[in-house]
Amino acid sequence: MKYFKTYEEKIAKPSSFLILLGVLKGYLNKPLIILIITKITFKKFKRKVKLELPADFIDNYAFIAWLYIRLKRKVGHEKAFEILRAGILTSGLAVQQANFRNVEAGRSFDNLKRYQQKANREGSTKLNSIEIIEETDHKFEFRVTRCLFFELFNSLDVQELTSIMCSIDNAIFNSYLPERIVFHRNGLYKTIFHGNKYCEFVLENKDLLH
Repeated sequence: MKYFKTYEEKIAKPSSFLILLGVLKGYLNKPLIILIITKITFKKFKRKVKLELPADFIDNYAFIAWLYIRLKRKVGHEKAFEILRAGILTSGLAVQQANFRNVEAGRSFDNLKRYQQKANREGSTKLNSIEIIEETDHKFEFRVTRCLFFELFNSLDVQELTSIMCSIDNAIFNSYLPERIVFHRNGLYKTIFHGNKYCEFVLENKDLLH
């Protein structure tokens, strides 16, 4: 009997509720109640979003913003940020691992380029504006000139949450094939969050560096 199926054409969907619950258990009393109340009161908070963004994107990420705001009231800004970073980084990395088909497809520079572009076309960032600078066997460089995360979080006055989404990129690209692929951003602070005009992404195939 076959228990394992491949779903190469599907894009993973963020499902962070259980991961957030697990992280919150380590820091707060009655975390399930906190999440439930956040969910119940989210509908009213969501009305603050005036941007024209996909409904599922708003449901996922405005909810994170609302949870963050509520946590700040309970434990303060710094602790709330670190709690959210622990939860979002974990769930985001899991989603990206699935999007890059790390189970079904062998890890290679070509597959990383292929599935990264597929995720950009079909995933939660499909409305981001992407500009490919170079795509060769040696190097894949692109820029994000519009970031939905920054737009949403900035509009809700929690722009610092954007840096957590940047951390997910850092985590997936640096862990995909660390022996053979180098990821960097052409220097420090080369993201929209840090005031740059675009976010830099550079992937280099170490097998071809010499």
